[in-house]
Amino acid sequence: MKTADLFDDKIHFFDGALGTEFQRRGLEAKPAPDLWTLEKPEVVTRIHRDYREAGSEVITTNTFGSNRGRLAAHGQENLIEDLNRRAVALARSVAGDEALVAGSVGPLGSILEPFGDIPVEQAIGMFREQVVFLVEEGVDLVLIETMTSLQEALAALRAAREAGAGVVAVTATFEAAPSGVRTAFGETADEVARELVAHGADIVGANCGEGLELMENVGREFPRFENVPLLMQPNAGMPTIENGTISYPGSPEDFARFSRNVIVEGVTLIGGCCGTTPDHVRAAVAAVGGCEQAPG
Repeated sequence: MKTADLFDDKIHFFDGALGTEFQRRGLEAKPAPDLWTLEKPEVVTRIHRDYREAGSEVITTNTFGSNRGRLAAHGQENLIEDLNRRAVALARSVAGDEALVAGSVGPLGSILEPFGDIPVEQAIGMFREQVVFLVEEGVDLVLIETMTSLQEALAALRAAREAGAGVVAVTATFEAAPSGVRTAFGETADEVARELVAHGADIVGANCGEGLELMENVGREFPRFENVPLLMQPNAGMPTIENGTISYPGSPEDFARFSRNVIVEGVTLIGGCCGTTPDHVRAAVAAVGGCEQAPG
């Protein structure tokens, strides 16, 4: 399957946050939010359904931290298979044949060599272990997200290909720097995108980060590639804490404005990260749904 089989020339919508949405709905914060897949499947399914009803065309599995690296830190590595398989089933129960399911793959939680302790080949094996379950359960695409280093992103991309993934999207996280936006390891948006495409990524983009304005800057710095869509999934602004409660300042209206701005820059796939809700997706769909992508 190719990217063109999944998306046409119109603007398409992923969903928004899961972790912050759990908290917004009264579930306590967990070191491993993925565990809600087994402990509160009805809540996970309800969130998926709310995003679908808001207009999301891609439902993302609750598997961001369902890899051996992150689960082992909490003594839950024995749940890798159950979490990934069950999460796909929950997402598919909502998506049906009318929406796509993206298998979320997040960072391992440790730094790869030579800067950290994990050998690259070991990292590839850990990513591959997770993606195999996602692919076997029939995800439509694998979404490698919130990558803070190009090295780890490339390891995850290689693992996804080795696991048999048909379509692979990779999004990195950027922060503001004096010379433009950079990953935590100093890599530019241009460098990240070109390397990912050179190594076979079908979709590239950015997620999380410092909010809507920064993500607009990231979008402007990304190069454009023929037949490789650009995906943007920003946070709803920088979080603040009031009376022990975390809140995000970016409103659905702000998210709609962001969506209008980035499609002019050539972004064709839009979703949300931390702090975004079904209302944010609904506002974006109302603002730019049905629009054709900007001419290259």
